[in-house]
Amino acid sequence: MQLSLGAGPRARQNEVMRIVLLLLAFVASSASANEACEDVWFTRNLIFDRAGYCFGSTLGQAVFDNSNCIGTSVSIPPDQKRIVDEIRALEAQHGCQVDTGRTGLRLIDAAIRRQLRDLPIRDEFESGCLGWLGPVVPLHAGHDNSSAVIGRVEPGDYILYSHLGRGGWSYVTTHTANWTSLKSGGWMRQTGVSDASCAQWAG
Repeated sequence: MQLSLGAGPRARQNEVMRIVLLLLAFVASSASANEACEDVWFTRNLIFDRAGYCFGSTLGQAVFDNSNCIGTSVSIPPDQKRIVDEIRALEAQHGCQVDTGRTGLRLIDAAIRRQLRDLPIRDEFESGCLGWLGPVVPLHAGHDNSSAVIGRVEPGDYILYSHLGRGGWSYVTTHTANWTSLKSGGWMRQTGVSDASCAQWAG
């Protein structure tokens, strides 16, 4: 990107503002990409943790603690192996390189995700319901009604959709107005959810 030497002061100012906005958009998208990479890293390694894997990295030991690990050669059920393969393809596609020398992740819903039976996969797009207008809705540990209820959507909640849906269900997190704090999370059945269910939609 170059500034035109022959441009007047206002034209140069507009060009500088354009460049600044482009840089801010790049920084925002990079931060979002890093967050998404941490998200799928957590899901992939939570599957290994549940299988008894013993982590050797600083980050793996900090997040999963190895308290019930059995070794580094573990057996993963076929359905979980498919999720791991899908995540690895996403990580390769987006060039994810999570710093495993760190001691933590920027993942505010990690405690909720540990309660899930069915683990979600991060989507590259996000959307949000800015003010739920419907009734109280249970949030489940899995994408079916037989799974445990671990949270709920309440009137007025802000609902974040940032993971791939499964069979008419979405993993969501609920927040207080203007995303000020996390309230709960889980799998929400999407039957009956429409534009009219929210005061406003974003994304």
